[in-house]
Amino acid sequence: MIFSFLPNAIRQARCDFCDHKLPVHSGIPDFAEHVALADPKLNPAQKAMNSRLFASIYETPIWRPLHTWIGSGLSMKKEVEELLQLSCMGPKNMIADLACGTGHYARALARKAPEAIIYGLDISLGMLVQGVRMAKRRGLTSILFLRGDIHLLPFEDESLDLVNCGGALHLFSNLTPIWKEVERVLKPGGVFTAMTLTFAGGVIGKIQQRMVDRGQATFFDISKLAADLKVVGFSNFNYRKHRISLIFCATKI
Repeated sequence: MIFSFLPNAIRQARCDFCDHKLPVHSGIPDFAEHVALADPKLNPAQKAMNSRLFASIYETPIWRPLHTWIGSGLSMKKEVEELLQLSCMGPKNMIADLACGTGHYARALARKAPEAIIYGLDISLGMLVQGVRMAKRRGLTSILFLRGDIHLLPFEDESLDLVNCGGALHLFSNLTPIWKEVERVLKPGGVFTAMTLTFAGGVIGKIQQRMVDRGQATFFDISKLAADLKVVGFSNFNYRKHRISLIFCATKI
């Protein structure tokens, strides 16, 4: 599914494949109501993120900044700076920020590439509504927020220059379909960047492994992650690790 837009001016949206009129909530086109979710059984963390109350506190000091510092020792600003540096980001025209939440990365991408169109996609309408408010408050008009499923992205094949996914990949238990979708929508030579979590040692590592065994989360082994991305068509894997935080990038072959 695809569509074009004028930033901050969405009134109507349709599926280009079947001409179905999509719901639009607060300027946010909703693809999730048109296509059945690939993974409708949300885990507890994903359910929490669908709450509008949670969305309202997500970027406040009591949540994301605190958890970023605990996981990496970095501030949110420094984390996103490292991600942008790792991507070697030059001029980009079409960018998607997947599982974008309230748009922390989307806003940074919009500032870094002011001429680009930025799509911020998430399943949580509460997060997206908050993201629209925060982007408008900062005068960032190049971001279009979409409600949709990361397993079935509403973009044409080979249509994007950069795909980012920050702070969400560890919430999924089966990553292969996501890798394939990211590879599908990226142009040859396009860049995939992400921030996620890797295994810790000791007691924390044992708790993480228990969550993995129960299908509640994924914590990444760096060598296996690089190999998995290579299988679906990525090369030039590079990363930075801080505590259990893992920032990485890879290029579509």
